Amino acid sequence: MKSITILICGIIFTNCNYAQKTETLSNSGSTQVRQNTENILDAYQYVDSYKEGLATVTKNKKKGFIDKRGKEVIACKYDVAYDFKNGFSKVVLHDQPGYNEKYGVINRSGKEITAIKYDFIMDFQNGYAMVKLDRKWGFIDTTGKEVIPLQYEAASDFEDDVTTVKENEQWFIIDKMNNKKTALTNVESASSFIEGLAPVTISGKVGYIDKQGKVVVEPLYDIGYYFREGLALVEINDKYGFINKQGKEVIPLQYDGYPNFRCGLAAVKRNGKYGFIDTTGKEVISFKYSNVYDFWDGVARVCLNSGSKWGCIDTSGKEIIPAIYDVIGTGEGILNVLKDGKWQFLDLTGKEVFPEKFENVYPFSDGVALVKKEGNWFFIDKEGKRLF
Repeated sequence: MKSITILICGIIFTNCNYAQKTETLSNSGSTQVRQNTENILDAYQYVDSYKEGLATVTKNKKKGFIDKRGKEVIACKYDVAYDFKNGFSKVVLHDQPGYNEKYGVINRSGKEITAIKYDFIMDFQNGYAMVKLDRKWGFIDTTGKEVIPLQYEAASDFEDDVTTVKENEQWFIIDKMNNKKTALTNVESASSFIEGLAPVTISGKVGYIDKQGKVVVEPLYDIGYYFREGLALVEINDKYGFINKQGKEVIPLQYDGYPNFRCGLAAVKRNGKYGFIDTTGKEVISFKYSNVYDFWDGVARVCLNSGSKWGCIDTSGKEIIPAIYDVIGTGEGILNVLKDGKWQFLDLTGKEVFPEKFENVYPFSDGVALVKKEGNWFFIDKEGKRLF
């Protein structure tokens, strides 16, 4: 589902999404908005959804954060500020607009735990974050200390207790003490370990290694993704399927698109229509939809024909919300739906959460949603009560 107007600023691996004082309709969490009345939000040009109790705001082209009382608890002084994740936010300053970005990390009190000096920073994983400076990668911990020196040409996140790095054109497996455990032979690129295995490229094809560096799934695939719940999505000649950790094709490579398992089901496309399969490859919901979203909380949003209305089905394929809505969004187990130009919130059975309707809404995030009524934007909780 797409809104009429959405600003999305993609920066390498992460999107920085925000809302502006301009009118639009959207079910996204990053929509342009217009504040027409005097309230706390009128001080800001952009307002984003709450994450971990704080919402990104923009004032005079600089970003900071407000809490759920509407108080600006981190001053608007950064050119870019990412949502808080696990207690930390990546922030960016420019030497001049759009040029020479430098990254740092702040905590929830606004303290800069690192200097704003890095060329890029990844999110923290297992207490470590990858940082890049002068074309070299290393790792910091949650105090901002460089615990692994910036010495590597390439590196992967510590999704596990070991990861892969590249130094002097050679790939290695290292631990969190920067001990080189294994040198990887003939490996052209490598990724993080998830569920004990990491994708690697050998002679232009993707296979998988274990933590000892042993190839356990032969490099046969054009693309190979991480293992999730014992299965990995793989692709050959634009056809997708799934393998297990022994390299057996559990689900044949016959589908289009990029399927993911959620709630035990994956949306797959064949002959221009979507259906759903289970983890054995059995087709449990027939191929009849022109567009679908993955299952979340046991519900999937579906559209029968291009340009038609949206509804929702359960994991058996039963329609639980009729296809009568122009847009259906979702957040925290609550649906935001658009019908006849008005937005409202429904539970996963289609029942109204509260009867009030709005001119525009954000999905629920962190227990609250940004809504617009009578030209005024404000935050509400899940009972429909205004925050401030």
